[in-house]
Amino acid sequence: MQSILRGGNRVLISKSTNVYTNLALERYLAENIKHQPKTRLLLLWRNQPCVVVGRYQNPFAESDIKYLAEKQIDLARRYSGGGKYSFS
Repeated sequence: MQSILRGGNRVLISKSTNVYTNLALERYLAENIKHQPKTRLLLLWRNQPCVVVGRYQNPFAESDIKYLAEKQIDLARRYSGGGKYSFS
């Protein structure tokens, strides 16, 4: 992972392209890093082709599970809410 610090703001760049690793990193940072006032943290990553659904979404309604399996495309769930994202 690369870290850039400027003026109290930090940019973290994950070198992983694994969606599960990157989502775990996002969750770890959200739950364990104490942020100081007037500072920002930006996490950047790039995943292999995948579909990420929100916490309360039904992956069977949001995605073509058969197609994902045929193409070996990962399906992952964020711990946070929000809509579906497809990365390719």
